[in-house]
Amino acid sequence: MPRTYPIGVRRVRLALDLVTGRLGSARGRLLDVGCGGGDLCIEAARRGFQTTGVDIAEGMIAEAERRRHALPGDLGARTTFIVADALDMAAPGGAADAVTALGLLEYLESDAPFFRRAASWLRPGGVLVVSCRNRLFNLASLNGYTAREVETGAVPVLLEELMAARPGPEWRHALADFVSRLREALPELQQALEEDGDDRETSPPPAVFAAHRRQHTPRELVGAAAAAGFRDARVLGLHPHVFPPAFEPLAPRTYNRLAACFEAFEPSPASLAWSSAFMAAFTR
Repeated sequence: MPRTYPIGVRRVRLALDLVTGRLGSARGRLLDVGCGGGDLCIEAARRGFQTTGVDIAEGMIAEAERRRHALPGDLGARTTFIVADALDMAAPGGAADAVTALGLLEYLESDAPFFRRAASWLRPGGVLVVSCRNRLFNLASLNGYTAREVETGAVPVLLEELMAARPGPEWRHALADFVSRLREALPELQQALEEDGDDRETSPPPAVFAAHRRQHTPRELVGAAAAAGFRDARVLGLHPHVFPPAFEPLAPRTYNRLAACFEAFEPSPASLAWSSAFMAAFTR
């Protein structure tokens, strides 16, 4: 039973579902900015896209190229990887049908230059999907991030935004999906409990306060995107936490198997209360 939540796999799948949900059956050119080892580009190629991955780290592109050469059939020919600073480049090969940037914005100094550049990469009607660290989750994480929000007086503003994220008509379907997932997960949860109980090490590691990585609220992100001309925003919770993160090391398999059940609530704005990240889709 896995000890960790498969955040990489989950966000790739969710991002591509958002892209194809807006483009329909059409497939075209997809640009992945901050592509890392190429996971999203490779999966997008499997779905029929012509993909280009860009990353500033040469080591990441070397790994992506190694994986590309191992692809069967014509998948490798549908995938290209480039070492570049994306904010300084034009769209390689012309306007893209879709642009993805997962976990990139947290490393940039500001959002506006990215969204302006993303608009230039996309054709009119093209799709942009980004993922960010969720600042609203600081209200529930009960760690150093929570303490910082209290100290800076930001809690009322964050709470107001979170309270506005009310569940809508999708909630009843999501709740039924959650109950179904939980019922199916019960045997695995029992196994996870037993495996967690066999672990000798139960003390949580020291918390690391990664203040250098930026966080966003959905409202901030949607506003920055709108200023660059993007519209039709949709926000989904990503990486659910059933309890505060400090509990995870005490029973990691159980914690993360339960978290997978909570994926049922991703379409609901209410999921922002317990998700440490979120994904947003826009149309140019």
